[in-house]
Amino acid sequence: MEQSLGKSEEDLLDVVVKEPSGVYESKAIGLPETYINPFEDWAFKRIFASETSKEVVKAFLNEILAGKRQIETISYGKNEYPGEIKEDATAVFDFLCTDVDGTAFLVEVQRQEQKYFKERSLFYTSRLISDQAPKGNKEWKYNLKEIYSISLLEQFCLPDIEGGAYMHNVSLCYTKTGAPFYDKLHFIYIEVKKFAKKEADLKSALDQWIYALKHAAEMSAKPDFLTAPELSNFFYLAKYASLTKEERNMYRTAQQVKWDNQNVMDFQIEKARESASQEGRQEGLKEGLKEGREEGREEERLKALAEKKEIALQMKQDGVNIERIVKYTKLSKEQIDALI
Repeated sequence: MEQSLGKSEEDLLDVVVKEPSGVYESKAIGLPETYINPFEDWAFKRIFASETSKEVVKAFLNEILAGKRQIETISYGKNEYPGEIKEDATAVFDFLCTDVDGTAFLVEVQRQEQKYFKERSLFYTSRLISDQAPKGNKEWKYNLKEIYSISLLEQFCLPDIEGGAYMHNVSLCYTKTGAPFYDKLHFIYIEVKKFAKKEADLKSALDQWIYALKHAAEMSAKPDFLTAPELSNFFYLAKYASLTKEERNMYRTAQQVKWDNQNVMDFQIEKARESASQEGRQEGLKEGLKEGREEGREEERLKALAEKKEIALQMKQDGVNIERIVKYTKLSKEQIDALI
C-alpha cells in the first residue's frame, strides 16, 4: 500500500491559476488528485512515451496482442510524419514504437467521436507504410514491415458494433470467406466507454489494464487486486506527486484546454436548444443542435490550436527543445518556428 503524502514543503502539490498571458502557472497549496488522468493527451505521453516507460508499454501491448505475438523489446520512433510534398498533411501520433524485427505499433487515444475517424486511422497507417520506401534510386521489392494501429476510444464506441466485447480486431480479408488477404496490417480498437467491469469481473491481465486506465484518476492508491505485470510501475508514472513543477503546469494546462473546449461545445448546444424552443418547432431544435455542434467543433478546434500555440511559445521562450515542444503540443516544427 502506498503511503499517504506528507505535509512537508516539497510534498505540497499545485493547483492551476490562469495568468493574463493565457499561460497557466501553478501555486503550491493543498492536495489535489493522487494520479493524473491517463487519457489527457500530455499525461498519456508522460506515462507511455518516455525511455522509463518501455517495460510498462511492452507489458500493456503484450496483453493487447496476446495470442498474436510477443514483443521482445521496443524502441521509440518519431511521432511526426510530414507529407511527401509541402502541401500534404502531417500525421502526428500519440506515440510510435517498434519491436526488434521492425514491426511498428502506433498507439493513439481518441477522446471524442470524429466524423472521419476510420479514414483518420487509415491515413495514419498509410504514413507509416509510405515511409518504409527507400529514398533516392535504391531498388525495393515492397517487403513491408508489419504495422499495428491501436486506438483507445474513451468517450464513444464504434458504430454498428453489437455485443459486450470492448476490443475489436480489424484486418484486410476476403469478403466471401473471411480469410486473411494481407496479414501485416492490423487495426485494434478498444472501447473504454463500453468497459463496465468491476473488481470481481476482471478475468484477464488486459481487463486489469483497462480498469486501471479508466479509473486511475479516481483512485487514492493502487488497489491490491490489480496485479498484472508492470501495473505498479504504471501507477508510479501516473502519480501526481512525482511530477516536476513544469510537468504539473503542462498537465493542468491540458486539463484546462479540455474543460474550455467542453464548455464551448455545451454552450453552443444550449444556445441551439434555446433558439429552437423559442421558435417552437421540433425541426428547429434538430437544425439548431446540428449548427451548434458544427459551430462548437470549429470554435473548439480554433481555441485548442490557440492554446497549443500559447503553450508552445512559452516553452520556446523557456528554451525547451523544439522536438519536445512538437511531442507535447502536436504542432508542426513550421508552426512552432513561426511563433514570435
